[in-house]
Formats: sequence, structure tokens, C-alpha cells
Amino acid sequence: MSDTSPRGTGFAVSRQWHPLARAALLLGVLALAYFPWLPFPWRMPAVGLLGVLLVWLETRSTAAAGLRRCSVAATIGWTLGLLLIVVAVLDPLLEPAINWLTGTPTDYSAYGALKGNRDAALALIGGAWLSAALGEELVFRAFLLHQLAALWGRSRLAMPASVILGGAVFGLMHAAQGVSGVLLTGCVGMVFSYAYFRSNRNLLAMVLAHGLIDTWGVGTLYLGWY
Repeated sequence: MSDTSPRGTGFAVSRQWHPLARAALLLGVLALAYFPWLPFPWRMPAVGLLGVLLVWLETRSTAAAGLRRCSVAATIGWTLGLLLIVVAVLDPLLEPAINWLTGTPTDYSAYGALKGNRDAALALIGGAWLSAALGEELVFRAFLLHQLAALWGRSRLAMPASVILGGAVFGLMHAAQGVSGVLLTGCVGMVFSYAYFRSNRNLLAMVLAHGLIDTWGVGTLYLGWY
């Protein structure tokens, strides 16, 4: 097996798979993540575990999928940093700008009537930690970014291209939220993708930040702030 170390991606990745085969694998896994063949919240974690298995079969390394020991201080730092960026910058500043540009607000109706509904909000928070925080990070960071970085190889474009494409795919997978939701989650996805690479694939920090952000989001819906 011949390994290369793409710039800025954190770990060596195998290049033994043909690019067309890797692209086909990507599309297959993303299709499994998108189509409802398993009910919420089980589909995304199942696909994420499959993605991690595929990365391990290729590299024989769990670290290539972000499953490794990380500094507690670094994990807390990346978690709080991402939480702050999304909650204090993207949500209050970028989301209104996107809504104004598109003329349509982000559609949160798929989450049900949450205002004042404590039981529904708590149930959704639990499901979000399993499906979004854990499942989506396994799929869109651990699996997807590994594959995208491998496609670019040693090119200087490996990290920026993977960040942009990874964010775009993440946004498109949230099409149920409308065009504004796609653009907003796409931007969030790019921030997370960049942080994932810069943190040397600290998957735990991504999971924790994602879960806390979704908890905050459900909380705002429960309180009627949207």
C-alpha cells in the first residue's frame, strides 16, 4: 500500500483506490445517508459507522477517521471555539443576511411544533445528539473529508477544495430546510471541515460542538425565538 500525506489534512491517506472507484463509493455512502431506509435517528449513525469501517479498511488506521486520543485542552478549545462561531456569529449575523438575500427564511418546520413543547424538544435533542452530532460527524467529517482529501492527493488544493466541497455537500443534505437552510448549513459545514483539518482530525471536538449547537438551536425553537 502506498501512502501520501496531503498538506493540511492531518494524516496519511492511501491512494491505492482508483479515483472513479472512490467517487462511486462516495456517492453510494451519501445516498445511504440521504434516503430514509432507516428511521430517525438511526440512519445517520449506521451510515457513519459504515463510513468509518471503509476508511479503516483502506488505511488500517482509526486515526484516519478521527478516532484517536486528543488533548483534553485542545478538544475543549475547538469545541468552545466552534460553538462560539456558530452561536455568536453565524446564527445572529449570517442567517438574517442569507434570509434577506434569498427572500425566504430557513425552514425549520420539519422539526415539528417545538414552541413550549418540552417533551418534543427533549426528544429532539436526544435524537440530534445521536443522528446529527454523532452520525453526521462520522459521515461528513470522518468519512467524506477523508475521501475528498484522498482524491486531491498531495495537491496544495487538497484542504481548501475538501473544505469547500465538504461544506457544499453538508448543505445540500439539508435541502429540507429550503435554499436559506442549505446556504447556512453549507457555511457551517465549511467551518467544521476547516476545523476538522486544522485540529488534526479531532472528531470528538466536532461531535461535542455539533451536539451543543443543535441543543442551543432546539432550545431557541422551544422558547419561540424563531
